[in-house]
This record gives sequence, C-alpha cells and structure tokens, in this order.
Amino acid sequence: MVYTESVLVRDSLRADSPTIILLVGAAPFEQLLEFLREKCVSISAERTYAQATGRFIEWLSVRAVEFTDTSKRSLLYTAFVHDLRFGTYRDGVDETGLHWRATSQKNLKRLVNGLIEFSDWLNRRYGTTMLNPIHNHASTADQLIFWRKWNKQRSGSLLAHTKSRHAADESAYYARQVKLPRNGNEALTEAKAFPAERLDELLWQGFINPGKARDSRPWVKYNIRDILVSLLCVYGGCRASEPLHLWVDDVFVDPNDPELALVLIHEPSEGTVGYVDAITGARRTTTRADFLQRFCAGRKPLTRETGRRHAGWKGALLTHRTRKAFQIFWIDKNAGRIFLTLWRLYIQHIRPVTPQMPWAFLTKSGQPFGAEGYEDSFNAAVRRIGLTPAKWAGTSSHGLRHRYGQWLNDLGLGNKEGQVAMHHLNAKSQEVYRQLGVDKVADAIGKITAMQQPLFLRIESQ
Repeated sequence: MVYTESVLVRDSLRADSPTIILLVGAAPFEQLLEFLREKCVSISAERTYAQATGRFIEWLSVRAVEFTDTSKRSLLYTAFVHDLRFGTYRDGVDETGLHWRATSQKNLKRLVNGLIEFSDWLNRRYGTTMLNPIHNHASTADQLIFWRKWNKQRSGSLLAHTKSRHAADESAYYARQVKLPRNGNEALTEAKAFPAERLDELLWQGFINPGKARDSRPWVKYNIRDILVSLLCVYGGCRASEPLHLWVDDVFVDPNDPELALVLIHEPSEGTVGYVDAITGARRTTTRADFLQRFCAGRKPLTRETGRRHAGWKGALLTHRTRKAFQIFWIDKNAGRIFLTLWRLYIQHIRPVTPQMPWAFLTKSGQPFGAEGYEDSFNAAVRRIGLTPAKWAGTSSHGLRHRYGQWLNDLGLGNKEGQVAMHHLNAKSQEVYRQLGVDKVADAIGKITAMQQPLFLRIESQ
C-alpha cells in the first residue's frame, strides 16, 4: 500500500508563500504542486485538493488491480466514490487495509469536487483520461438543476446585470457521466448565535486578565486588545480573523459623531496605504503587500504567514473601492463609542511600540496577533464565565458574527442591506447567519390548543 502525507512548505516560485505539497511515499507529487501554483487558492483549499488526491492515490494502490480490464475501467471512479462515502468495511471487516469510515455527504462533495477539478486539469495539461468525463447530452433534470443554480447565483449578486443568460445557454447541456450518491435529506442550517444575555459578562468578566481583577487601571485589569477584536465581531459583524488585519491608521473618528469609531478593514494584500516619499516629500499610495515589503523589513500580509501569525481572509464586499476596504456598520452605536474609548487606551498604554509593525493588534513580544491566538483567548474567556466553547451552543468565536446576523433579523433589514452590513459577496451567503433557530420556530408555532385530552388520560392522571 502507498502512503501519502500533506506537508506545509514555502514556495520559492511564489515569493515564499506557504503552500501544501503532497508526499507520495517520500517523493513530492509535482503535478499537484503545479496545479496549486496556477490556482493560487487559500491554504485550507490547498489542503482539500491534497487530501482528496492523497486518498485517491492510496485507494488506487490497493484496488486498481480490480479495474485493469478495459470493460471495468469506467467503474473505477464509481467504486472510489462509494468507498469514500460508505467506508471500506464490509460486515465489520476491511480487506483493503484502508480503514475508511463512512463520511458525510457534505465531506464527500468537498473531496470529490477537488479531485475532479484536479483530474480535469491533468486532462487539459497532459492529456490524461478524465476520472468523470463531461458529455454534452445533459438530461432535462440536469438542465433544470443547472438553471436553478445559475438563477440563484445571479439573484444574489450585486453584479447580476453583468451575468448573461445567452452566455450560459451552452453550459446547460453539459453534465458529468457519474453522479454522486444522492441524499434525500437536508439539514436545517440553524444559526447558533452567542447568547445575547451573556455578552456583557463575556466582555467584562471573561476578558479580565488573570490576577488583575482588583487593579483599578482598566488597561491592566482587562485584556483590551481581545475585547476590541470581540466588539468588531459581535457588534460589527466581522469574521474572527478579519479584525486582525487592521492597521493602526485604519481607525478614525466618525465625522458625524465625534465619540463614534469609524473602522475600515482593508484587504490584506491589495488594500491601499498612503506614505510620504522620502526623496520628493510627495504623498503616494501603494498596496499593503508592497508597503510591507519595502518599508517593513520584507514582512508579508498575515494571509501569507503560517502558524500563530496567520490570519485568514475569506473575501468580502468592499464598501470603499479606492481603499479596497469595507466599513464596519455598528449594530449598536454605543458599542462603537465604547470601541473608540478602549482603542485610545489600547494605543496609549498597551500596544508595544514596535518599528516597522503597522498592525494594530500585536502580542506582548511585538509580533502580529494571529487567529489561533485570538481563538485561544476567546475560549478561555468563555470558560471563565462558566460556558463551554462549542459551535453547537453558539459559544465559539464565530457565534459572535451569528449574533450580529440575528440582530439584523430583529431590525427587519432586507437581504441587500444585510449583504452590505455583513460584507458578503453574495446576498444568499447571509442566510446561514439569519436562519431562524429551532427554539424560535417552536415558540412561534406551538400556540394552538385544538386537541383535547382524551377522557381515559384524564382519569389516569387523577
């Protein structure tokens, strides 16, 4: 059996950007690295491609011999998909040695889509046989699925007027030869938001620095840095990693309210920054990636860092086109006022004075504060107030953004307003945050009293 392993390295051909290589035995799989160099996707996406390819290679090493006959080769992909979906155990015994357990439909789709995309690329580049060929005789059902998906994407986009139906006509007739095993169920995507009644407790008790509860100085007593990040998530609707890209000069006083913070979060690489030319004295503008390289000792955006300095960026609807930034829309302006007060305390008393380090949120040693560090701090704060960090309970850091989405519902805002407030590229993306929870549905529905208790039950209960 052939074993594979995914390893995180730096790619010298892409300015030392972190990338995933797949080791097959002891040798790197060069074709996958070539594919990833062309894709230029996030590390998490690269891991998916590597995981899918690695599992297929391992599967081939033990089952390919069954499909050597020409008549059976078309069944190879089908067999792999079913082993991936339902596992390799048969009656409690795994004769393959893979020891795969059954996986979810969602995970199956994630892995198979990545593998098929890589297979299609190999076909275009090297002329290999596609794992799941495309034919141009899509059934009526497949065409309906295509148009539903196309209309859904079009209706949710602010650039819907640029999507041509005529250009999509030809694609409707194409379909894959083999379909995935169908799942007739669909789970309710319930928004698990952080409990609103515990927010003040989280901020003002959970983020007390250990051993400093009696200190009268707020910048000593509280972990103000992480409170600021949390305020941006719960009252500004940010993903947990987005505030970590904030630079010191990205926080302003709102021109309409001198006590309110105006916060702009820039795209980590393409966001613009102004500087003064040392030779001419003229004001100039460049990208943040260029500024970090030229004026910050060759540093990189946090999306290109690894380990505890890394902070992701999912993509966002940018409200400030020239700056390539989005504005924070405070769901409660009191939070924006508290943020500005705490921000000034943080800059004056806490943030290390570190040259060539433009990020606002730094560690005590003066290094960029990454997503892993905030996650650890947030989870510790949750435990201090007697809760358990868990996505299902809404007590994860992402539960803060879900709380913002639920408040948008309470305000009665429409999809387009919600899209801008949560800076989603597609209006449909906010649905997961604004989905009514089971408790709200049960409370709204369970008010009818049409059924009477039968006589024998009334007698039994006496």
